[in-house]
Amino acid sequence: MFDIKFQGLRIEPTLSASRELIKEGKSLYDVLEILEEGYNSSASKRKPNIIEKSIRKGNKEYKAVVAKTEVAYPDGFKEAVWRLIHFGKIGYKKERRREK
Repeated sequence: MFDIKFQGLRIEPTLSASRELIKEGKSLYDVLEILEEGYNSSASKRKPNIIEKSIRKGNKEYKAVVAKTEVAYPDGFKEAVWRLIHFGKIGYKKERRREK
């Protein structure tokens, strides 16, 4: 599960992001698809090491936010990874409200 890579670095979810993925019934393969094929959806300026991308599927928009971080393991090994910090879904109605 953790061998999925984006730009040569593994994607590793945080505990809360893992829960968000499970809630939506998605996997890290879906996150990879969003990062590779999605559009930049940052509502505000982000730090250079953070990527926020979205993709629309039907009347839903899925968003993934990853941060490039370094992880140190107990044996002293360090590696750079993309840490999935948020995964979410936004729903859209096909019909807009009419103004009165």
